[in-house]
Amino acid sequence: MAERTHAPGRDSIETAFRAVHGDAPVEHRTFPGDGSATRTLAGISAYRAADHWHFVTFGLTDLEEKTQDDRPQTSGHGHELTLTTPAGDHAPDWAFALLLGTAKVVFTHKRPFHAGARLAPGGPLDGARSALVALGLRKDPFVTPRDFPFGHYVLLQAVGITDVEYRLMQRAGTLMVLDRLAQRDPLLRTDLARG
Repeated sequence: MAERTHAPGRDSIETAFRAVHGDAPVEHRTFPGDGSATRTLAGISAYRAADHWHFVTFGLTDLEEKTQDDRPQTSGHGHELTLTTPAGDHAPDWAFALLLGTAKVVFTHKRPFHAGARLAPGGPLDGARSALVALGLRKDPFVTPRDFPFGHYVLLQAVGITDVEYRLMQRAGTLMVLDRLAQRDPLLRTDLARG
């Protein structure tokens, strides 16, 4: 087995998640580069809680060393993405694919997301028949980083929404709609059966 590379940024994210999820089972996927100029994530982990999976990306922030850029107080793009889904035997494949695709938007446009942002990938989030066709972003209320080896960053929760909810967000604001949805499900699980 290969020796793990020292990555203080990754350790910061994992420590924050372990503070919430303890020794919960974790499924992890890595995404080796494909040789193209397009950057990709280092990986995504999914922590198994009693009634949900809690995903987090690795690679939108600086993991092994500080990126030399014009934002010395910020780690990489300043955020990682999280997502919650209903519990199941295994973390769903579509959730890994969704987070990977969403992160590529950041890399491609070289512009970070923020709480209150929204985006519509152009079809069902699972690539099939779900009524969830867009994402709203809020600060993840359940996991908070405490260690910042390469600058400040936040965890932004991506939440699957319907077309009707997306249009309402355009009029009333993303965070207001997410707050209303959280009254029914405080975890704001992206449940493909919803809608």
